[in-house]
Amino acid sequence: MSTATATITDQGLDSREFRLDPYPAYARLRAEGPLVRSETDRTYYVTTHRAVGAVLRHKDASVESPFRASRVLFGRTVMDVEGTEHARLRSLTGRSFAAPAVPGHLEELVPGAVHGVIDALAGRGRADFVADFANEVPIRVMSRIIGVRAEDVAAFQSCTDAVIAYFDSATPERRRSAVTAWAGMRALLHRRLDELRPAPDGSVIGQLLAATAEGAEVGDDEIVRQIGLLIPAAIDTSNRLLANVLHILCSRPELLRQAYAEPALLDGIVEETLRFEPPIHSTVRIWAGGELLGTDVPRGSLLTVLLGSANRDPEVFTDPDVFDPRRAANPHLSFGAGRHQCMGRRMALAEVTTALRILLERCPGLRFAESRPDPVEGFSFRSPATLVLQYGSPA
Repeated sequence: MSTATATITDQGLDSREFRLDPYPAYARLRAEGPLVRSETDRTYYVTTHRAVGAVLRHKDASVESPFRASRVLFGRTVMDVEGTEHARLRSLTGRSFAAPAVPGHLEELVPGAVHGVIDALAGRGRADFVADFANEVPIRVMSRIIGVRAEDVAAFQSCTDAVIAYFDSATPERRRSAVTAWAGMRALLHRRLDELRPAPDGSVIGQLLAATAEGAEVGDDEIVRQIGLLIPAAIDTSNRLLANVLHILCSRPELLRQAYAEPALLDGIVEETLRFEPPIHSTVRIWAGGELLGTDVPRGSLLTVLLGSANRDPEVFTDPDVFDPRRAANPHLSFGAGRHQCMGRRMALAEVTTALRILLERCPGLRFAESRPDPVEGFSFRSPATLVLQYGSPA
């Protein structure tokens, strides 16, 4: 058994060119094999659609690592544990992330948040749709779903910004900022638990308190940790997905005209964006040791699972480098696979699609406001830093 060997430098994964366009490097890695060893990064890159799916579903590929940024910040959450602990937490939290569990999710909550955000843009004709739309909608929706008080949303957003910055680039300075922000948010959430405990409502906090009252083995600290997980898992991914969809639409004026004329096409546009330009391009696993994809991989080895590469695999997708919102089948892996597949994927898709539909209804003529807009870029997390758009009739 053997594996192809590459280095970050050989494949260009540390370059500005890769951050802007990783797909040629992914193609080179796939050509080397489904599992490519990087001595420089001390990891095995998992490259093909078949291999990525197999690793994500493999019982011996674990998320258990004390060095994961989420574990460092939040402690043990459903995203970072295995076995019976994972099954218990997933059962406990999973019901909170289905749209039917949130009263009025698509009828009132999401539309109300989107209309409120767009109302704030009224009359401006130009805005940064990362800061003023993509970042705003998910935080307003998720803070309500979690059960954060309206007066605490600004503090929640400040904490979210610090946490996401740390996950995006785990520098010592960003870690300190995230730890400080999370400490303040943890205290705020504990106060909210105490407020809701006598009469739990339908929020995530309320549902977890009700489960506790019914005998579920979960304490206040654990409830707060699971809520913390929603910052990267639910808010950041929705932010980036919204921004990426809008960037793709404005880069393709004919497709944008079709979306205005045929709102039902948005479902396919969002799904194809998840394949073509997903917000998260990689995740990691720790290997238990033994044979993997025809290679003897030592125990404790780091596996870097390239979701973005899997989604452009020509063995699965016809014309993978072509954006096609009408694909007959789109088995992308952007929500993962197996036991750690994203629990809130359906609710996230519904939220993003609803937000875009309302945006197109209320803001005709969306277009880039700058001749050289910020690109979609990044390594593990990809989206534009800013997205300055004009809307309304051209002058």
